[in-house]
Amino acid sequence: MNGRRLIVLLLGAALLAGCGGGGSKTTTTAQTPKPVEGFKTSIVTDIGSLQDRSFNQLANEGRKAIGKKLGIQTRVYETHAESERIPNMLAASKAGYNLVFAVGFLNYNALNAVAPRFQKLQYAGIDQDYALFTKKPKNATGVIFAEQEAGYLVGYLAGLEAKKESFDTISAVGANNVPAIVRYISGYIQGAKKALPGIKVLANYANDPTFSDQAKCKETALNQINQGSHVVFQVAGGCGLGALAAAKENKVWGIGVDADQRYLGSHIMTSALKRVDKAVEDLTTLASQGKLKTGGNYTFSLKNEGVGLGSVSPKIPKELVTKTNAIAKQIGDGTIVVKPTVKF
Repeated sequence: MNGRRLIVLLLGAALLAGCGGGGSKTTTTAQTPKPVEGFKTSIVTDIGSLQDRSFNQLANEGRKAIGKKLGIQTRVYETHAESERIPNMLAASKAGYNLVFAVGFLNYNALNAVAPRFQKLQYAGIDQDYALFTKKPKNATGVIFAEQEAGYLVGYLAGLEAKKESFDTISAVGANNVPAIVRYISGYIQGAKKALPGIKVLANYANDPTFSDQAKCKETALNQINQGSHVVFQVAGGCGLGALAAAKENKVWGIGVDADQRYLGSHIMTSALKRVDKAVEDLTTLASQGKLKTGGNYTFSLKNEGVGLGSVSPKIPKELVTKTNAIAKQIGDGTIVVKPTVKF
């Protein structure tokens, strides 16, 4: 299947049992869907930049792409501080955007507060489990990703490289302990230990609530490198660019997150992909046809190409990539089940 598109058929199949009050549902649409007249969508970002080369940027790219594809009006509301979360959600709602995306786990309180006030609109919380919404808005859906599966793949590849090059320590830098980051790091640890059971995996948080303080992530990565880490996996959005800079300066491998970050240089081994842009595109398509199911979660995983392995450095032997791709297939078909959380 083309990685550029998660077709609506797969999205419908990925719907969890709690969504829409029923079991898994399959939805089919025309190849060129026609939106409801006047339909428009918006996204409310998490704190950070639209040029973070990661989470916010992916969501915004999805917004722009689906706006062009469907010929609909779209808008982005940028969040720069905690105090702007609810006002931005209110602004998007009062402007009448039929579907409003609240991007990022930390926006769940804003969605929970605003959605019940605008019953004629629909809301989607990226990285927000519907269980978080204490008010249980019937017009909202959670959008979650199996980050542990993408983390497993990059950890497995890092473990294979460690085995080949005879080093025994790798690491991960998280911005803070939000669920998506915990899942990424948990998968990374499991994958690395599958490839090399005795490997040491350092995992630390930079404690950056803004996801943009590169100095904090760089300091955290430097501490790990000083403890012998040969591979640094950044799981911190814009903050994580500092961790990857530390890897480059110290001539160790870096691993990107969410988007393919090999553009940063030859020190990038690969990236753990999370297709936030595709989630925005596909849920907008469903909503524009009146087919978005609310009251539960949509889940994106390896099975429906919602997460994956980014491009791999040519310095990594092809046989290691082949082994990693084989593991991806086993995760996708359920042969390997990756735990969403492990102790670290």
